[in-house]
Amino acid sequence: MGRRFLIYSLSVFPWPFIPLFWPKVSFVARGRNQMGNNNEKQPNARSRGRRRLAAIILLVFVLAGITVAYYFWHRAQIYISTDDAYVHGHIHVISSRVSATVVAVLVDDNQLIESGQLLAKLDAAPFEVAVRDAEAALELAKNEVAQMRAAVDAAEARLAQMKANLKQADLDLDRAKSLAQEGVAPQDALDRALTNREATAAAVKTAVEELRRARAALGDVPDGATHPLVLKREAELDDARLNLSYTEIFSPARGHITRKTVEVGNRIQPGQPLMMVVPLDDLWIIANYKETQLKRVSPSQPVEIEVDTYPGLKLKGRVESIMAGTGAVFSLFPPENATGNFVKVVQRIPVKIVLEESANPSRVLRVGMSVIPTIDTTVNQATPSSGNRE
Repeated sequence: MGRRFLIYSLSVFPWPFIPLFWPKVSFVARGRNQMGNNNEKQPNARSRGRRRLAAIILLVFVLAGITVAYYFWHRAQIYISTDDAYVHGHIHVISSRVSATVVAVLVDDNQLIESGQLLAKLDAAPFEVAVRDAEAALELAKNEVAQMRAAVDAAEARLAQMKANLKQADLDLDRAKSLAQEGVAPQDALDRALTNREATAAAVKTAVEELRRARAALGDVPDGATHPLVLKREAELDDARLNLSYTEIFSPARGHITRKTVEVGNRIQPGQPLMMVVPLDDLWIIANYKETQLKRVSPSQPVEIEVDTYPGLKLKGRVESIMAGTGAVFSLFPPENATGNFVKVVQRIPVKIVLEESANPSRVLRVGMSVIPTIDTTVNQATPSSGNRE
C-alpha cells in the first residue's frame, strides 16, 4: 500500500509548476532550518513569502480552470451533442385483408423470419366455396351470351325469310292485278293477294323489331368473351380467388416478430393488427436537437454515436436530413401562442442520422434504444442547413 501511495503521489504532483515557485519553496525551507535562530527576527518576511506562494498556486489553478473551461466550451460549439435521440426503423404491421378464423400461427414473438415467409393461415373453406360459385356464375354467363348470339342469328334468319315472303307477296299481288284487269281471275283472288301482301309486310316489321331487341341484349361486341356480363363474372371470379389467396399471410420483409396478438381460433377482421415485423438491418437515428444548436449543422456531416445499452461502443454515421419543422408543430395538439400568457421555450428540431457501419452482431441495435449522437460541425460548414438530403 505504501508503494502504491508513493507512485500515485508522484503521478498527481504538479511537477510542471515547480519552477514557478521553487525559489519561494527554497526560501521557506531555509527559513525553517533557521527557525530557532531567526524566529523572532524575521516574522514579517516569512509571512510575505507564504502569501506570495499561495497567490502563485492560486493563480496557476485559476489559469488551469479557465483553460479547461474554454476547451470544453469551444468543443461544445463545434461538436453538437444531445441525449434526446433514439433508434428508429421500419415497423411493418401485419393485418388481415379478409374476415376469417385463424387456423394456424406459424411464428412466435422475437422470432427471426425471412421475407415472404408464411406467418399464419386462415380458414379457406368459405373462400373456396366462393371461388366455385364464381366459376359457375361465369359459365352461366358464357352460356347466356351464347344464347343471345343464337337469338340474334335466329332473328336475322327470320327477317331474311320474311323479306323473301314479302317479295313473293308483291309478285303474287302484281299477277293478281293483271289477271283481274284481263277478267281471267275473280276479284276475290286479288283481295287475297292484297291481304297476303299486307300480312307479310307486317311480319317483316315484327322480324326487324325482334332482331333489334336481340342485338341490344347481346350488345355491340365482336364476340362473347368481351360481353359485359362475361367480364363482370370474370371480375367476380378474380376477386374470389384474390380473397382466397389472402387466407395465407406472408411476411413483407426480413425481421423479428414483435407484439404478436393473434392465436389459433381467433376471429379476425380486415385491418386488425395481428403482429409486427421489425427489420434490424435498416435502422437510423432521430435526434431532437435544440434550435439553438443547428446553426452549423448541415447534411452529410459526420456523426459519432454512443449507445446507452453498450458503454464504450461508438458507431459512425452522418446527417442525412433536417426536419422541415419543430416537433411541436407536428404534434397531436400544436401549441397555440396567440392566447393567454406566453413563455418562450427553446424548440427541438428532429435530425435524421443514418448509420454508416453496423454494430457488432453481439451488440445489436434495436428500435427505441437511447443514443447520444455528436455531430462534427467543422466538416462541410459551407453547406447551408436544409431539410432536404444533399
